[in-house]
Amino acid sequence: MSQIPCIAIVIEGGLVQTTLIESWPDQFPLPRIVVVDYDKDGADETELTEFTIGNEIVEALCHIEVPSAYESFDQPALSPCTVLAALEDTGDS
Repeated sequence: MSQIPCIAIVIEGGLVQTTLIESWPDQFPLPRIVVVDYDKDGADETELTEFTIGNEIVEALCHIEVPSAYESFDQPALSPCTVLAALEDTGDS
């Protein structure tokens, strides 16, 4: 039986540094991931994306995040599945 795919979003200083996926099935396309940041302080109007949630029009800084496969790293990297296992061991959810 194959392992359940895991995803880690690595953030430092409030910025996404990388998105890692692990155990992603080769026969499936990579997931599409978008980062939405409602903190618009200091953003230029051209950087904002406008969309509707219910009846409300909102703006946010948005960008597409392309994930990297954990298995493709040739140097030590964060294992999303290991982190999830550690959280489950401590009872965090």
